[in-house]
This record gives sequence, C-alpha cells and structure tokens, in this order.
Amino acid sequence: MQYESVILFLCDDALVTNDLQFGFKKGSGCPDALFTFRSTVDYFIKNGSNVYTASLDISKAFDRVSHPKLFASLYEAGIPMYIVVVLSDWYGKMCSMVRWNGVYSNLFCVRSGVRQGSTLSPALFNLFIFNYVFKE
Repeated sequence: MQYESVILFLCDDALVTNDLQFGFKKGSGCPDALFTFRSTVDYFIKNGSNVYTASLDISKAFDRVSHPKLFASLYEAGIPMYIVVVLSDWYGKMCSMVRWNGVYSNLFCVRSGVRQGSTLSPALFNLFIFNYVFKE
C-alpha cells in the first residue's frame, strides 16, 4: 500500500464532507451532480418558478490551495496532529521546475496547491473547500 493510501485509510473518518459535494469522491461524480441539478430545475419549472443558474470554473483551484489553511482545516477536522505535521513537512519541501522546448528552469519551491495526480489530493482539496469556502 502506498504512503498516501495509508494516510487516507488512517484518516478516513475525518475526511468526510457534505453529501451534496459530488466531485472527487468515491461512488459519485458529474452524473450525480447533473442529475441533482436537472431534477431541481425541473421541479421548480414544473411548479411555475423562474430558474436562474450560475457556474463557477475552478479548473485552477488545486493550484490555489493555501497550505496554512489546508493544515488548519485538517487539524480542525480531527486529523491526528502527527499526520498534519508529516503533511506540513512534506508540502514544505515541495519543489518543481518548468520544461519548455527541452530546456529546464531553475528549481523553485511550491508554496500553494495540492499535488497533481496524488491519491490524497482530492480528499485534501474536498476538505479544504468544505472548510474554507462553504463555511466562511
């Protein structure tokens, strides 16, 4: 079992989010969100109401997660402090470089965002969004 999967297993109870949050969750996704949206719109139209909608593009949201707020939300959610400290240390050492036309940039430290392609990142992102967007 990989390192991130162990953390997910240990923290499974604390990484619970709202049932109406469909993204990045096992057993739910876009079809569920679209069904809920369509059912709601149909209900209000059927009952004679006007329906107004808005959408939000959060395609860059993984890159904008504040590390201090992420670690605070993990702690507030009941994640054991030793895991928060390990993740804080791990994210504090996250560096990257850019490759363009076969040329590499200098190494730079990454101070925000969750790791792209990580097994753990969707759960961290969901918890962050739930705690710092919907509760503020």
